[in-house]
Amino acid sequence: MQHPFAAVAPAHRRPDATRRAGRTTPALTGRTRSGPGRWERNTLVATDVTTLAALSTVAGSTVPATVTRTALCVALFAVAGLYRPRLHLSPLDDLSRALVCMIAVLPLGAWWKLPTLLAPLWFTAAPFLWPVAMFTGFVISRSITCKAIHGTRRRTAGAATVVVGTGAVGLRMAEVLRDDPMFGLRPVGVVGPAPLMGGGTPVRRLGDAGDLDAVLADHRPDVVVVTFPGPSDADLVGTLRACRRSGVTVFVVPRLFELSVARSGAELVHGIPLVRLPVGRPGGILKRAIDVLGAGLGLLLLAPVLLACAALVRFESRRAKVIFRQERIGQHDRPFTIMKFRSLTPSSDLESQVRWNIANDARVGRIGRLLRASSLDELPQLLNVLRGDMSLVGPRPERPYFVEQFRRTYSGYADRHRMPVGITGWAQIHGLRGDTSIEERTRFDNYYIENWSLALDLKIMARTVGSMLSIHRK
Repeated sequence: MQHPFAAVAPAHRRPDATRRAGRTTPALTGRTRSGPGRWERNTLVATDVTTLAALSTVAGSTVPATVTRTALCVALFAVAGLYRPRLHLSPLDDLSRALVCMIAVLPLGAWWKLPTLLAPLWFTAAPFLWPVAMFTGFVISRSITCKAIHGTRRRTAGAATVVVGTGAVGLRMAEVLRDDPMFGLRPVGVVGPAPLMGGGTPVRRLGDAGDLDAVLADHRPDVVVVTFPGPSDADLVGTLRACRRSGVTVFVVPRLFELSVARSGAELVHGIPLVRLPVGRPGGILKRAIDVLGAGLGLLLLAPVLLACAALVRFESRRAKVIFRQERIGQHDRPFTIMKFRSLTPSSDLESQVRWNIANDARVGRIGRLLRASSLDELPQLLNVLRGDMSLVGPRPERPYFVEQFRRTYSGYADRHRMPVGITGWAQIHGLRGDTSIEERTRFDNYYIENWSLALDLKIMARTVGSMLSIHRK
């Protein structure tokens, strides 16, 4: 079955890579953002380092013991989320996690204690007092620092904030942020229809929800708070993704929050929970390191398989080249040349660019069908991974001709390109490959990007290997 777009004349490449489905995203990428709360995080780190180092020294520890204990404890604090950006800072919220981190580092450096009288007698006579003093010092220093940070917020202009939604929750949120600068957010306006009751808004109304792209481009806020905007939530997804890619912090008020739907990980603003969406691209250095390691090991371990596949392809295709090269679109709409084992030779370059599927093409021989059915034809793409064109896991790359068509037709399709494309992906392990729904693939790919984790990548790779070995079961 040939995809309907295969019969459509190619369109010119759009100059703006962020255009999708007839609309444009806000031009926010040119702004350099330090991010609300970065100086607060640095202040908390400095406070913890000073407190822990001072207590360790007073307890009679050597310099190596003090440095080891302090550095590891602060690192564990970071992993546990004690330096995460927050609207309301309170040491009481972190007591349990801080205590676990401190218990973990207490044994370290114990053998480095000075055999002198530097430590007070009560420390030496009662060793259990050291962890008590360490924990107490943390609570006291954190309390003082949090109070100072809140005071600084009240005296300075907060992060410029746009509240999306002019219902009861949106107007209440704008009013609270306007009257209480302790949260560090300064509302510059609300976006949405005029209030039904005919009353005014706590801050200036900047436009309707349909004008959000233009409002964000004009006012360039640091923070966007989305309450219940009125139009379909799906209409805002592309805009909010563009905001996050440009470094804008996005908070969302979850629906049915009165039923404790957002109990985990939410911050409260006068009883209204806000869920902070992650900023920037997932994966980063860790994902790239796994790609290099996995592709390198794959090429080494699968070398005999690669040689056997190459020999079979050469035997069946006769004079044709073993490796088939084709232009695809990768991350941030960058073109690259993908490599596969050849399963047929296209009659022309145009056919290679616009022919949607060759599964039922009579020109595909038995070897080619075997390679395609087992996905062994994809193995040369391990070289693409090493070169940085692709990742082991990610949305599958498509040809420029089809990218242009799909971008215009399927909402969210262009958002797939905010992450490196992959050999396999979340959509592929759910059977969405070949001549299957592009809309479904788009939804699965964007779900993967929004919920990326190392565990999810490992799960996808394991299921891909299982599928290739015919042991995968739905």
